[in-house]
Amino acid sequence: MIADVRFGAPVDGLRALQFAPRASIPLAAACLVASGVREALRELLGERCELVVGEPAAVDAAAWGVLVREASSFLLRGRQTDVVLVVPQRDARRLVLRAFGEADALPDEACSALELRALERIAARCARACEPLCAERSGPLRAVGPHEVPACVAYVDLRVSAPLPLVLGIGIVRDLPDPGPGGGLGPEALASVTLEARAVFAQGTIDAAAFVKIRPGTIVKLDTKVGAPACLNIAGRRYASGVPGILDARAAFLVHDVASGAPS
Repeated sequence: MIADVRFGAPVDGLRALQFAPRASIPLAAACLVASGVREALRELLGERCELVVGEPAAVDAAAWGVLVREASSFLLRGRQTDVVLVVPQRDARRLVLRAFGEADALPDEACSALELRALERIAARCARACEPLCAERSGPLRAVGPHEVPACVAYVDLRVSAPLPLVLGIGIVRDLPDPGPGGGLGPEALASVTLEARAVFAQGTIDAAAFVKIRPGTIVKLDTKVGAPACLNIAGRRYASGVPGILDARAAFLVHDVASGAPS
């Protein structure tokens, strides 16, 4: 199992290092979903929306049960995975009342039947943003009861701060496939990067006793013979062999052979 490094809650000012299972929701995909949800809420509420993307986390059955308890859940089937949109009860009613232009809900008030229908329409609009996760929708979003909610393997929350504070949770029923390594940079993108070049024309060894006796004027004999091929190191790696010399009053290196595996 691949795990991520995380830090637990602080105890006496110290946060212990922990290993946690890696969530299969890429942060980039979560950000795309958040961008779509933010735009949906802006259209629905007619106000600027601000939100923060939480860190995707792997969840087990117990943790998932806590997340969906006393919450409205909506299921969206997809080709790549199924997505569950979770709206805590209080946040659900506050969101609906804000859409209706009314005051905030009291903490213990649940949505009425009419408000639940409105909430489902709001959730359906927000669910359009889940395309980066499900890849291809296979049906409309539908509300699911507490005993119908499928278990999810990973979860990320979208924490809205404006125009009203609330949390929208996104869970995935099946792990997303590994996207594989990202694309590499083309040579043109690295053309202006500078690399250190160093010509090594002589090498030798010396024991520690002789080393500590080195003084100005001490002659250190090297193992390399005069006129032997030198090597050119680029960024610490041997790149070519050749001959050192002088060109226009500056040290220079004439390349004879390029090392195997070096770009030509």
